[in-house]
Amino acid sequence: MAEIGVGLVGYKFMGRAHSNAYRQLPRFFDVDPAPRMAAICGRDEAGVREAADTLGWESYETDYRELIARDDVGLVDVVTPGNTHREIVLAA
Repeated sequence: MAEIGVGLVGYKFMGRAHSNAYRQLPRFFDVDPAPRMAAICGRDEAGVREAADTLGWESYETDYRELIARDDVGLVDVVTPGNTHREIVLAA
């Protein structure tokens, strides 16, 4: 089965919810490509590092532009506060 690397921008409440969804998705649906939790992103390095470890992400970034530029990220999921979505989504 093919995989797609997911990059998640935001790691607090909705980041935790979306992380759980990516982990559970293959249990409920036959998805192709399957999501691979490539990287999570947040501005606070200590916080995002802990989130990556706790939530099962392969790695982390502290700048969404770095996450977007990664070769292993094919899907960008933005779960930051609503007033920040536009800038991040347009960059992706």
